[in-house]
Amino acid sequence: MTNKEAVLGVLKEYSCLTSSQIQGFANRMFNVHMSPNSASGIIRPYINQGIIAKSPDPNSGKMVYWLTDYGKEQLNK
Repeated sequence: MTNKEAVLGVLKEYSCLTSSQIQGFANRMFNVHMSPNSASGIIRPYINQGIIAKSPDPNSGKMVYWLTDYGKEQLNK
């Protein structure tokens, strides 16, 4: 499994995660090792395509990511 597949797999299962949380889940769920910065780098093009959305968490101020409805639709094709 590639890092891209792991990031998308994590976001399919869980939403509103930081890049650190995505990295941790990818490691536990898929045994894929990456840094939080790698996860953020993988996410960036998907944000530009409208597949993933981001917003700062109102409590912590950290950026959180989730799959958009469009993204869920595109990944289920």
